[in-house]
Amino acid sequence: MARAVLNPLTKEQEDAVHAESMKILERVGIKVTNKGVLDMLAENGAVVDAKNQVARISEGMVKDALSKAPKEFVMAGREKTTDLRLPADRVQGVNDGQPTEIWDIDTQRKRKSTISDLVDFTIVCDAMPEVELYWPEVVATDLPAEVSNIHEYAAAAAHTGKHVQHGAGNVKDAEYLIRLAAAIVGSERELRRRPIVSITHTPITPLRYEEGDIGAGLPVVHLSMAISGSVCPVTLAGTIALVNAENLAGFVINELAAPGSPVLYSSESGPMDMRTGVFLSGSTEGSLINASGCQMARRYRIPSQVGGVAASGTVPGFEVGYQKAISGLVPALAGADQIVGIGGFDRSGCESLEQIVMDCELWRNIVRAWTGVKVDGETMAFDAISRVGPGGYFMKDIHTLKHFKSEILLPKVAMRPSVPGSKEEPIRLAARDEVRRILKEHTPTPLDRSVRQEVRDILRKYDTELHGKPVPTRYLDRPS
Repeated sequence: MARAVLNPLTKEQEDAVHAESMKILERVGIKVTNKGVLDMLAENGAVVDAKNQVARISEGMVKDALSKAPKEFVMAGREKTTDLRLPADRVQGVNDGQPTEIWDIDTQRKRKSTISDLVDFTIVCDAMPEVELYWPEVVATDLPAEVSNIHEYAAAAAHTGKHVQHGAGNVKDAEYLIRLAAAIVGSERELRRRPIVSITHTPITPLRYEEGDIGAGLPVVHLSMAISGSVCPVTLAGTIALVNAENLAGFVINELAAPGSPVLYSSESGPMDMRTGVFLSGSTEGSLINASGCQMARRYRIPSQVGGVAASGTVPGFEVGYQKAISGLVPALAGADQIVGIGGFDRSGCESLEQIVMDCELWRNIVRAWTGVKVDGETMAFDAISRVGPGGYFMKDIHTLKHFKSEILLPKVAMRPSVPGSKEEPIRLAARDEVRRILKEHTPTPLDRSVRQEVRDILRKYDTELHGKPVPTRYLDRPS
C-alpha cells in the first residue's frame, strides 16, 4: 500500500475502533431495503428482522468477506499505460464529481453544467497527469434526468483513456453501464479481466443500504459520507467507528453477491457546521476522519480511496486553497491509495476547469511532501561540501546540476508575476490560460469508429427504453 508516515490512531485506538464497529454491526445492524440482498444476508448467517428490513452481521461474516476480497488488483484504463495497480506504491490523484454547477471560465460565475461542459472537463483531466482516475465531473443537466447518468459515463469514456469511476443508481443503469464498458473493451469477459470502470456504492449514513446497492464483479468503492453531528455522532471517534462499520457491511454484501470482486475502503466524511447545519468540506476534522479510514483500510489489507483536496469555500481563492491543502495532505501522509477532490469547491457543489489546474499544482506539492527526504551518501553531499568549502556557493557545482530536478519541486502555474491592471491572482490567470491551451491542443485517444457506433446503438436502446426516444450523442465525437 502507499507508504504511511502518519498514523492518526494508536494501535490500541485502532483495535477499539474495530471492536466498536463490530458491536454496531452485531447489535444495531444495517437497514437493507433490497429484499434480494436482505434474503442473501439471511441465507449466509445474518440475523434478519424482515419487517424492519434490518440485518445484524457477525464478525465471522466480516472475516469471511475480507478473506475473499482480493488484496491486489488493477483498475484498468482504456489505454493500458494509464492502468492503476492497487495497493498503490504512491498516492494517486482523482478529480471531484458530480454536481450540477460549474464555475464558467469566461464569465467567472456559476451556472448549470451541460454535456458539453462534461466533455471539456474530461479532456482537461485526460491531459493532466496528476488526475490518474477520472470521475465524470459534472451532471449533464441539459439531458433528460432519467437517462443522463449513463450518457455521462459514455461521454467520459469517449474522451479519456484513463480508468473511469461512476455510480449506478439502479439495476437498469448498472446493466447498461456494463454493456457500454464491455463494448469498449470487446466483451464482458474482457471487462472482467480488464475492468475499465468501477462503481461507487454509497450507503445512506447511518447504516442504510438502498435498492441497487449490490456489486456486479467490477471494483466497488464503498463510499461512506458521514457528517459528524448530523447523521453520525459529533465525536470524531464515533464517526470513525460508524464509517468503518459501513465499509465492513459493504464488503460483506459485495463479497456475498460477487465473491472475489475487488473492493476499496472509502470515506469522504467530516463535521457539520453547528451554526448553519451545512457540511464543512475541507475541514481539519474531516481530514483526520478520512486519514483514520486509511489506517483501518491497511488493517484489513484493503486499498483506500478517500476524500481530500476539498473545500467549503464558494469562490476560487485563498479560502479554497488552504482547505484543500489541509484536507489533501493529511490523508496522503496517512497512506491513502487514492484521494478524490481535484477541481471541486463549495462542498463539491461546483466544479471549475481552472481549479483543476490549480489543484494539480497543489497535488504535486502534496506528493512531494509524501515522498519525504532521501538520505544516503550521495544526497548527504559531503563531496560537494568539501569541494565548495567554507564561504562557497553551490549553484554551479555538479552536485547541484545532478540533483536539483529530483529534490526541488518547480512550480508550473504558481509564483507568476502580477498582471498590470488586473486585480486577479496571477495563478488563476495562468490556470485559465492553461485550460484554454489544453482544450485547443490536447486530443485524447478516440474510440474506434466501430466502437463509437456500438456505443451509440446501446445508448439508443437505453434511451428508448427509459425515455421513449433517443438522445443526441454528438458529444461522443471530438469537439471542434
